[in-house]
Amino acid sequence: MKKYMLLFLLLASVGVFASSEQARKFVVTQFRAIVEPLFAEGEATQPKFDAFYAAMVAELPPQQRAERALELTINRFVGAADYVLENAQSWRGKIEANSRLETLTTVALNAPLIEIRMAGFELYLAQYDLEKSVEQVDYLLQQYKRRPEKNAAGSLWAMAAIAARGIDRERVFDVIIAATENNNAKIRRGAVEALARFGGEEIIEPLLYLARHDSSAYIQERAFCGLAQTGTLQVVERYAALPGLMAVLRDPYSTDQQQGWVYQALKEISNFYDVDEDPDQWEQRLLEVDMLVLE
Repeated sequence: MKKYMLLFLLLASVGVFASSEQARKFVVTQFRAIVEPLFAEGEATQPKFDAFYAAMVAELPPQQRAERALELTINRFVGAADYVLENAQSWRGKIEANSRLETLTTVALNAPLIEIRMAGFELYLAQYDLEKSVEQVDYLLQQYKRRPEKNAAGSLWAMAAIAARGIDRERVFDVIIAATENNNAKIRRGAVEALARFGGEEIIEPLLYLARHDSSAYIQERAFCGLAQTGTLQVVERYAALPGLMAVLRDPYSTDQQQGWVYQALKEISNFYDVDEDPDQWEQRLLEVDMLVLE
């Protein structure tokens, strides 16, 4: 508040001292000294989800507890994601998917840090009362088979979220891969989103195939996004996609749109934003830092 009051006084002073060049320069110098720090990039703190916050959250009713814990996770309180991972299943049947929790979950699922995305998965499962079990996968699979086109998005996504937590991965993977080959684009849309959430290096080749060959531009784009920055792939796992992405750049049959998606994926995986859109330059840069391994 003191800074803003001083800023006001300095602005008023410009008019008073306008006839004095020396005074004007003094006012401008002081003005910059106050204003520039207000617009400078700040350094983020690393707050801890310590005993104080744990006690505060524990006192809340389950719905507010889940929302507050996920909010602190999104705000990068160290330890908050672990708290959600450890407690989310105990909130099943006690919380509901209201607008606030759904919004927080969506933000978490699209966060840049994988631990925040995994906390989002846990809250997604909890708010829809989905158990991390083989029996739950059985139910979701039957739901999907009953009406594939209608239930693909929800059922496949939920199965993938459970599998991402280490439950029944082999069976869920087979179901999702079969769905990526379905003639119905609506089912394939559900499958590509589920595949990105499934995680693990085994999803890289299927995503690359969809990115290069699917007839839907939307599905191609979502496959590139799955390789670049969404889903549950660790950064080092994304490096395994680099040879395939470079192959798309070298492919004379790839479209301009696909090339554009590849360059964006390369930037997001490598964090190199100063390389021109040229395959040779990208290959050289990635080789220099040992991100790219050519066969």
